[in-house]
Amino acid sequence: MMPATFTHRSYYLGMDMPVTVLLPDKQNVVPALENERRYPVLYLLHGHGDDNTAWLRKSRVEMTLSGREFIIVMPCAHRSFYTNAKAGHLFFDYITKELPMVTANTFHASTKPKEQYIAGLSMGGYGALKIAFSYPEIYAACGALSAAVDPYQSWEAIKNTGMKFTVPDCEENTDRVFGGEEAFRHSETDNIYKLAGHLQGKETLRVYHACALSDPLYVLNQELKSALEQNSHIEYHYEECEGGHDWIFWDRQIEAMVNFMRITTTYDQNES
Repeated sequence: MMPATFTHRSYYLGMDMPVTVLLPDKQNVVPALENERRYPVLYLLHGHGDDNTAWLRKSRVEMTLSGREFIIVMPCAHRSFYTNAKAGHLFFDYITKELPMVTANTFHASTKPKEQYIAGLSMGGYGALKIAFSYPEIYAACGALSAAVDPYQSWEAIKNTGMKFTVPDCEENTDRVFGGEEAFRHSETDNIYKLAGHLQGKETLRVYHACALSDPLYVLNQELKSALEQNSHIEYHYEECEGGHDWIFWDRQIEAMVNFMRITTTYDQNES
């Protein structure tokens, strides 16, 4: 796969936004126009404090997925939790409504239902679950690695381990995004468990979930595992092994996660 980074003006955010993509690398193939072809797309979300370049810089995603016939789109979402903030920007709308149009117009990415996939780690794991549970008719599969499934409990779990964040306003920023812990708990659009409960009667969603045994978010992810295993509208797969909340563990999960997703093009490529 071949990397590219571009910047576009966002309608929903009102600012220029960087996006990194991995494109299919067709070696030893005569170049030809593909005016009608649309590729399946995997949206790969970064964690808290990272950006659109994190997956390329810190993992072997390019090498691991070399030769695959789909596009990987890695947006920048700052510390937004991929949410329309109560006091801030509309990152949920940006990721779900705008970015698919931008990448379709620029890189032949498909916007067809079930030809879109989404995954992420930590904050991005929360974002991937939130987006996929909100639009199960759009996304064929979702991946959540070490998900910060409850941002408030996640900060408490991390503080209890003695881990330090260099960002001084983690908790204050979380309040700006969600409007406070009580509002988050009762939110039908932000609380992952409430969103999962709304999947009844909708499309079955495939979910790959993984967390390392020494991750400070392990207990929270075990609670999520118990809930998702009991949801009949989710085709669920869970993995765990030794490791922590780090890129060593996440890098090991990439290939298995994508293989579980079975990313394929489901419609006639000659269709206009």
